[in-house]
Order: sequence, then structure tokens, then C-alpha cells
Amino acid sequence: MIGFFALVIIYFGFSWGLPWHKLPSTISFSYIFDLLFALGVSFFYRLPWKFKWNITRQTWKAVAEVVALAVAAIASIWYMDIETPFRLVNGLEWHLLLFAPILEELVFRQTFQRVLIAQVGGKYVTSMLVASIFAFSHLVGLTVLPVEYVPFIGFQVFYTFVLGIICGQALLRFHSVIAPIFLHFLFNLSFYIALQLEVI
Repeated sequence: MIGFFALVIIYFGFSWGLPWHKLPSTISFSYIFDLLFALGVSFFYRLPWKFKWNITRQTWKAVAEVVALAVAAIASIWYMDIETPFRLVNGLEWHLLLFAPILEELVFRQTFQRVLIAQVGGKYVTSMLVASIFAFSHLVGLTVLPVEYVPFIGFQVFYTFVLGIICGQALLRFHSVIAPIFLHFLFNLSFYIALQLEVI
């Protein structure tokens, strides 16, 4: 467990400690750093890379959970009239639909959760703990976004925690990093569609 928490501290030390937000079109952290971190830790710990994903009834249950969460989150943002920062990002579709689902899942599920599974076993607590860290990572917006987006950041921490649990359970259930990547993509796609329709 000490090694796990050391990894978390190193990750946040670099991703929050260096001025990644000064790069154009970036509202969170450097995706290049995320990729190198995930690859480096996976190599060091010899973590399994499983891309095969068998579609089962459990798959449709996970998809339904993600869609329900996305609809609830979007409806809440619309109802509470919360200002969202997504339109501040140039090339939003690349960030929301490609970089975030792939790289965030590589860091949080492929890296952090697999390291934790190796240390404590494939238990429900691994997805809960990593989901908490995943949600916490979104607080970086407090340091780089204007004050009018603080309510959104607070709400984002809540829904990303639930998303993190769903994606973590998908890793435990399907044993493939493709499953959480796809579910994360589906969630972000829902937000992208809502933005294009100007629902939020």
C-alpha cells in the first residue's frame, strides 16, 4: 500500500505541480505526461495489458449505468443552470472523446487500480479508492478556471466519483482496460451531444 500511495503522490506532484495549464487548450493536465506515467508504471510493475473484451449481459448493464449517470448529470447541470467550462477548450471533441477517456483510464484504472489489485486483490474497495482519487483529480480545475466555474467543479467531483466506480467495476468484471475506456467515452459522448444541442 505504501508503494501505491507513493505513486499517487508522485503523479499529483507532477500533474499539479508543473504548469501544464499554461499549454494551449488544456484545462486539466498534460496528456503526454499521463501516457508516459501509465506506460512507465505498467512496465515497472509488469501490469497486464488486456484488450480483449467479451460482450455479455453484464456489458449492457454497465452501459445502462453509464448512460443513466450521464443523463442524470446533464439534467442536473441544466436544471441548476450550472456554467460549464467545456467551451473554453479548443478541439473539444479530441479532448472529450479521445484523450480523456483513453489517457485517464490508462492512469486511473490500468495503472492505479491494477497496482492496487496486485497489492490487495481484486476487491470492490479498489474501485472505490481509485474512484475517489479520480474524482479528486478534477479539483485541479479550481487552480486554472475562473471562479464562475467553481459550482461545476464541485458537481463534477461528485459525478466523476460515480463514473470512477462504474469504470473500476468494469475493470474487475471484464479484466480488460478497453471496458472502462469505452464506458468513459460513452459518458463523455453524452456530454458532447448535450453541448452540441446546447442543453448545457
